[in-house]
Amino acid sequence: MTKSTSSQNSSLSQILERSRLLASQVNPQELAPLERGLSQIATQSQTLKANSAPSGNGLDIKAHYFLAQAGVNTQVLTRELGTIYLGEPTEYRQPIKDTDVEGYFKQKRTQTIVDLMESEKQEILQDMDNEFDSEIRETWDDIRVRLCGTEGQDGTDTIDSASATMLKSRLNVLQTNRFQMD
Repeated sequence: MTKSTSSQNSSLSQILERSRLLASQVNPQELAPLERGLSQIATQSQTLKANSAPSGNGLDIKAHYFLAQAGVNTQVLTRELGTIYLGEPTEYRQPIKDTDVEGYFKQKRTQTIVDLMESEKQEILQDMDNEFDSEIRETWDDIRVRLCGTEGQDGTDTIDSASATMLKSRLNVLQTNRFQMD
């Protein structure tokens, strides 16, 4: 037994030495660079995985025999190796739709434009309302001056302000009706 063990060790040493010599003789420039995409790598990995699956117990028996010759207790080793967690098998996964960055930016841009338009619309309506109030006051003052021939005498301000409020409400109704017709 010791003679076969020593011959195996010497043959393994010779193989190791030859592989080192061969590796040192290979010029890195002689080897072509490999360029593969992720899908090609995934396909080849699946093929290698399918081809490397043990087809039977023949390999296991040879491995146990080889390790037993080296003095390794294969039963203990098998038990220890069985407790190792290798993790979940890796699978190709589709990208999560929530991480669609371009879609997110497009949606944010659209929402920003809508918000800006709504803000501008409110500002225009407010400016229009303020301009309308100012125009009503000026028109009312002009009418009062023409009818009464006076500008802001005491006692007429409260009546004028009440009349202006009524006139404003009537004009608001007219304005609302006009917008609804458009």
